[in-house]
Amino acid sequence: MKLPAKKIPVNHYGILREVFLVSLCILLFAWLVSWPVPVKWFSFLPLTCAGLIIGPRLFNTALLRSGLFRLGPVKVLYCITGLLMGIAGALYYRGMYSMPLLPAWFHGFVLIAVCIGVMEELVFRGYIQGRLQSIHPAVAIIGAALIHAGYKACLFLAPATSGITPVWLFFSWSFGAFLLIGLLRYFSNSIWPPILVHAVFDLLVYAENTEAPVWVW
Repeated sequence: MKLPAKKIPVNHYGILREVFLVSLCILLFAWLVSWPVPVKWFSFLPLTCAGLIIGPRLFNTALLRSGLFRLGPVKVLYCITGLLMGIAGALYYRGMYSMPLLPAWFHGFVLIAVCIGVMEELVFRGYIQGRLQSIHPAVAIIGAALIHAGYKACLFLAPATSGITPVWLFFSWSFGAFLLIGLLRYFSNSIWPPILVHAVFDLLVYAENTEAPVWVW
Protein backbone atom coordinates (compact mmCIF):
# COMPACT_ATOMS: atom_id res chain seq x y z
CA MET A 1 0.00 0.00 0.00
CA LYS A 2 1.43 3.33 -1.09
CA LEU A 3 1.36 6.01 1.57
CA PRO A 4 0.25 9.52 0.55
CA ALA A 5 3.10 11.95 0.03
CA LYS A 6 3.73 14.21 2.96
CA LYS A 7 2.83 17.80 2.19
CA ILE A 8 5.68 20.21 2.83
CA PRO A 9 4.44 23.40 4.52
CA VAL A 10 5.08 26.62 2.62
CA ASN A 11 7.34 29.08 4.40
CA HIS A 12 5.39 32.27 3.72
CA TYR A 13 7.72 34.46 5.75
CA GLY A 14 10.72 33.10 3.87
CA ILE A 15 9.06 33.86 0.54
CA LEU A 16 8.15 37.39 1.66
CA ARG A 17 11.70 38.05 2.85
CA GLU A 18 13.12 36.77 -0.41
CA VAL A 19 10.72 38.82 -2.58
CA PHE A 20 11.33 41.91 -0.41
CA LEU A 21 15.11 41.61 -0.83
CA VAL A 22 14.82 41.10 -4.60
CA SER A 23 12.40 44.03 -4.89
CA LEU A 24 14.68 46.30 -2.88
CA CYS A 25 17.61 45.41 -5.15
CA ILE A 26 15.55 46.04 -8.30
CA LEU A 27 14.25 49.40 -7.05
CA LEU A 28 17.76 50.47 -6.06
CA PHE A 29 19.03 49.50 -9.51
CA ALA A 30 16.26 51.51 -11.19
CA TRP A 31 17.10 54.59 -9.13
CA LEU A 32 20.87 54.42 -9.68
CA VAL A 33 21.02 53.35 -13.35
CA SER A 34 19.98 56.76 -14.74
CA TRP A 35 22.61 58.68 -12.76
CA PRO A 36 25.77 59.87 -14.51
CA VAL A 37 28.95 57.79 -14.42
CA PRO A 38 30.44 56.66 -12.02
CA VAL A 39 27.25 56.39 -9.92
CA LYS A 40 25.61 54.43 -12.75
CA TRP A 41 28.24 51.70 -12.37
CA PHE A 42 27.14 50.95 -8.81
CA SER A 43 23.62 50.16 -10.04
CA PHE A 44 24.75 46.78 -11.31
CA LEU A 45 25.66 45.60 -7.81
CA PRO A 46 22.02 45.35 -6.61
CA LEU A 47 21.02 44.03 -10.04
CA THR A 48 23.58 41.23 -9.69
CA CYS A 49 22.31 40.40 -6.20
CA ALA A 50 18.74 40.17 -7.52
CA GLY A 51 19.89 37.98 -10.41
CA LEU A 52 21.69 35.57 -8.07
CA ILE A 53 18.47 35.09 -6.10
CA ILE A 54 16.09 34.91 -9.06
CA GLY A 55 18.21 32.77 -11.37
CA PRO A 56 18.10 29.41 -9.55
CA ARG A 57 14.35 29.72 -8.83
CA LEU A 58 12.84 31.29 -11.94
CA PHE A 59 12.31 28.34 -14.26
CA ASN A 60 11.73 25.84 -11.47
CA THR A 61 9.01 27.67 -9.55
CA ALA A 62 7.32 30.13 -11.86
CA LEU A 63 7.42 28.97 -15.44
CA LEU A 64 7.77 25.22 -15.84
CA ARG A 65 5.00 24.50 -13.34
CA SER A 66 2.64 26.75 -15.29
CA GLY A 67 3.30 24.96 -18.57
CA LEU A 68 6.03 27.03 -20.22
CA PHE A 69 6.31 24.58 -23.10
CA ARG A 70 2.66 23.50 -23.28
CA LEU A 71 0.17 25.67 -25.14
CA GLY A 72 -3.31 24.19 -25.47
CA PRO A 73 -6.28 25.84 -27.21
CA VAL A 74 -7.28 27.81 -24.10
CA LYS A 75 -3.79 29.20 -23.61
CA VAL A 76 -3.64 30.11 -27.29
CA LEU A 77 -6.81 32.18 -26.80
CA TYR A 78 -5.18 33.91 -23.84
CA CYS A 79 -2.09 34.57 -25.97
CA ILE A 80 -4.30 36.19 -28.61
CA THR A 81 -5.88 38.26 -25.84
CA GLY A 82 -2.40 39.33 -24.72
CA LEU A 83 -1.48 40.23 -28.29
CA LEU A 84 -4.59 42.41 -28.63
CA MET A 85 -3.96 44.04 -25.24
CA GLY A 86 -0.43 44.95 -26.30
CA ILE A 87 -1.64 46.44 -29.59
CA ALA A 88 -4.45 48.39 -27.89
CA GLY A 89 -2.10 49.75 -25.23
CA ALA A 90 0.49 50.81 -27.82
CA LEU A 91 -2.11 52.54 -30.02
CA TYR A 92 -3.47 54.42 -27.01
CA TYR A 93 0.05 55.46 -25.96
CA ARG A 94 1.00 56.64 -29.45
CA GLY A 95 -2.26 58.58 -29.81
CA MET A 96 -1.85 60.18 -26.37
CA TYR A 97 1.56 61.53 -27.37
CA SER A 98 0.40 62.64 -30.85
CA MET A 99 2.42 59.95 -32.61
CA PRO A 100 1.19 58.25 -35.79
CA LEU A 101 -0.95 55.29 -34.74
CA LEU A 102 1.24 52.86 -36.67
CA PRO A 103 5.05 53.07 -36.93
CA ALA A 104 6.39 54.20 -40.26
CA TRP A 105 9.61 52.20 -39.81
CA PHE A 106 11.48 50.01 -37.31
CA HIS A 107 15.01 50.73 -36.11
CA GLY A 108 17.41 48.27 -34.53
CA PHE A 109 16.90 49.56 -30.99
CA VAL A 110 13.38 48.13 -30.96
CA LEU A 111 14.85 44.62 -30.57
CA ILE A 112 16.58 45.71 -27.35
CA ALA A 113 13.34 47.28 -26.11
CA VAL A 114 11.43 44.06 -26.75
CA CYS A 115 14.10 41.99 -24.95
CA ILE A 116 13.93 44.30 -21.92
CA GLY A 117 10.13 43.98 -21.87
CA VAL A 118 10.36 40.18 -22.00
CA MET A 119 12.87 40.16 -19.13
CA GLU A 120 10.58 42.39 -17.06
CA GLU A 121 7.74 39.92 -17.46
CA LEU A 122 9.98 37.01 -16.52
CA VAL A 123 11.00 38.87 -13.35
CA PHE A 124 7.73 40.48 -12.26
CA ARG A 125 5.03 38.11 -13.56
CA GLY A 126 7.27 35.05 -13.67
CA TYR A 127 9.38 35.17 -10.52
CA ILE A 128 7.66 37.67 -8.18
CA GLN A 129 4.05 36.79 -8.97
CA GLY A 130 4.99 33.13 -9.17
CA ARG A 131 6.63 33.17 -5.73
CA LEU A 132 3.81 35.13 -4.07
CA GLN A 133 1.18 32.88 -5.65
CA SER A 134 1.68 30.31 -2.87
CA ILE A 135 0.60 32.92 -0.31
CA HIS A 136 -2.54 34.15 -2.10
CA PRO A 137 -3.40 35.00 -5.73
CA ALA A 138 -4.48 38.55 -4.80
CA VAL A 139 -1.21 39.13 -2.93
CA ALA A 140 0.69 37.85 -5.96
CA ILE A 141 -1.14 39.99 -8.53
CA ILE A 142 -1.18 43.21 -6.49
CA GLY A 143 2.33 42.71 -5.10
CA ALA A 144 3.91 42.14 -8.51
CA ALA A 145 2.04 45.14 -9.96
CA LEU A 146 3.13 47.42 -7.10
CA ILE A 147 6.77 46.39 -7.31
CA HIS A 148 6.81 46.68 -11.12
CA ALA A 149 5.17 50.13 -11.03
CA GLY A 150 7.63 51.17 -8.31
CA TYR A 151 10.51 50.01 -10.48
CA LYS A 152 9.23 52.07 -13.41
CA ALA A 153 8.71 55.13 -11.19
CA CYS A 154 12.25 54.88 -9.75
CA LEU A 155 13.65 55.21 -13.27
CA PHE A 156 12.35 58.81 -13.26
CA LEU A 157 13.73 59.86 -9.87
CA ALA A 158 17.36 60.36 -10.90
CA PRO A 159 18.54 63.89 -11.86
CA ALA A 160 18.89 62.92 -15.53
CA THR A 161 15.28 61.75 -15.77
CA SER A 162 13.44 63.89 -13.21
CA GLY A 163 10.83 66.15 -14.79
CA ILE A 164 10.29 63.95 -17.85
CA THR A 165 6.96 62.70 -16.53
CA PRO A 166 4.84 63.24 -13.38
CA VAL A 167 6.07 60.31 -11.30
CA TRP A 168 2.89 59.62 -9.30
CA LEU A 169 0.70 59.80 -12.39
CA PHE A 170 3.08 57.49 -14.23
CA PHE A 171 3.10 55.12 -11.23
CA SER A 172 -0.71 55.03 -11.14
CA TRP A 173 -1.10 54.29 -14.84
CA SER A 174 1.65 51.65 -14.68
CA PHE A 175 0.08 50.00 -11.64
CA GLY A 176 -3.29 49.74 -13.39
CA ALA A 177 -1.73 48.25 -16.52
CA PHE A 178 0.33 45.75 -14.54
CA LEU A 179 -2.74 44.67 -12.58
CA LEU A 180 -4.42 43.74 -15.86
CA ILE A 181 -1.32 41.86 -17.02
CA GLY A 182 -1.15 40.11 -13.64
CA LEU A 183 -4.77 39.00 -13.99
CA LEU A 184 -3.99 37.69 -17.45
CA ARG A 185 -1.04 35.76 -16.00
CA TYR A 186 -3.24 34.28 -13.27
CA PHE A 187 -6.22 33.22 -15.37
CA SER A 188 -4.13 31.92 -18.27
CA ASN A 189 -1.75 30.08 -15.90
CA SER A 190 0.98 30.90 -18.40
CA ILE A 191 3.75 33.45 -18.75
CA TRP A 192 3.31 33.71 -22.53
CA PRO A 193 0.28 36.09 -22.63
CA PRO A 194 2.01 38.70 -20.39
CA ILE A 195 5.17 38.40 -22.48
CA LEU A 196 3.14 39.06 -25.64
CA VAL A 197 1.47 42.11 -24.09
CA HIS A 198 4.77 43.71 -23.14
CA ALA A 199 6.72 42.67 -26.24
CA VAL A 200 4.08 43.94 -28.70
CA PHE A 201 3.63 47.17 -26.73
CA ASP A 202 7.37 47.90 -26.78
CA LEU A 203 7.66 46.87 -30.42
CA LEU A 204 5.06 49.44 -31.51
CA VAL A 205 5.98 52.21 -29.07
CA TYR A 206 9.76 52.19 -29.62
CA ALA A 207 9.73 51.29 -33.32
CA GLU A 208 11.08 54.65 -34.54
CA ASN A 209 13.69 55.12 -31.80
CA THR A 210 17.17 55.28 -33.26
CA GLU A 211 18.84 55.15 -29.84
CA ALA A 212 18.00 54.15 -26.30
CA PRO A 213 16.07 56.74 -24.24
CA VAL A 214 17.43 57.59 -20.80
CA TRP A 215 14.71 55.46 -19.15
CA VAL A 216 15.38 52.41 -21.34
CA TRP A 217 15.82 50.11 -18.32
